[in-house]
Amino acid sequence: MDKLILISDLFGVTIDYLIKDSHESVPDDQRAESKYFMNSQKIKEYMNFKRHFGLRIGGAVSAIILSVIFPILMSDKQYEMIGTMIMLLIVALAVGVLIITGMSCEGYSELEKKEINMSFNDLQDIQNQYMNFKSKFGMSIAFGVFFIIFAVAMTVFVEEYVKNEYLSGMILFVCVAISVFIFIYQGIKDGMYRFLVQNRKYITEQKKEEKSLYAMTMPLAAMIYLVMGFTQGWWHPGWIIFPVVAIITAGIESFMNKE
Repeated sequence: MDKLILISDLFGVTIDYLIKDSHESVPDDQRAESKYFMNSQKIKEYMNFKRHFGLRIGGAVSAIILSVIFPILMSDKQYEMIGTMIMLLIVALAVGVLIITGMSCEGYSELEKKEINMSFNDLQDIQNQYMNFKSKFGMSIAFGVFFIIFAVAMTVFVEEYVKNEYLSGMILFVCVAISVFIFIYQGIKDGMYRFLVQNRKYITEQKKEEKSLYAMTMPLAAMIYLVMGFTQGWWHPGWIIFPVVAIITAGIESFMNKE
């Protein structure tokens, strides 16, 4: 009986299917929907890829945020063009990394749309890893949020008492870049574990996220911020557009989900 259970887990079929002498033919479209089996090697390769993927995406996005520091620090007319050129160079390199990284994950993107199966031992091992990760995940997200609040408080303090807008802007963007890196990297790792441990629920959630408004509103906010910065020099306090847009988008999505 134990061997039958292992075989059924291996091929993603029921025990009744293995015991019966004759089987009804399975349509091609149903065969395509059968669970994809991941052995230990495939699981290890997937997890290694997602960790490196998170590092590259988090690093590139953080680099884009940090690039805004250069136009702020070099806002004098003599160095303004140099600061802008450095920022654009960093943004171009970071976008290149994002594009290359995105192209490299096409195979795994298709995998994450499938229902998967694995051995009981592999599943138990990953569940234990996920339990250990979840405690660290909560702490890292809390630290990221605290860092952003700390950055805002320090920005107000420096502007009020030190009277140095350049320093306040630098503190703000460095802290935000660190927090964003934490959010992205840890979020990708959390998604990795949820795909492996809570596979069907993860696929359902991903289908909902594909319709998210954030994919449209946040790039629009970034474009508006760059326009304000280059044309009016409103790098600070123009950054306020990002939390405002995020809050408004969250409110609209919450209302739409209730509908």
